[in-house]
Amino acid sequence: MSKIKVCKNAVNYDGIIKALKDNKIDYKVKHCIHKCSKCHKKVLIKKDNKYISAKSVERLIEKL
Repeated sequence: MSKIKVCKNAVNYDGIIKALKDNKIDYKVKHCIHKCSKCHKKVLIKKDNKYISAKSVERLIEKL
């Protein structure tokens, strides 16, 4: 099973969490996932060892 981590400081953090819950996707909230420059500009999560970003939460969920 994939491990998804969400940074507390991510753009649209609340939207990401809501979308993950709505789609019944397991995740963990982290204080930092070490990609601050991207995390503060785009919707970003870490899945296993890969970073996935998108312009919107909807597009991020599609990429998962």
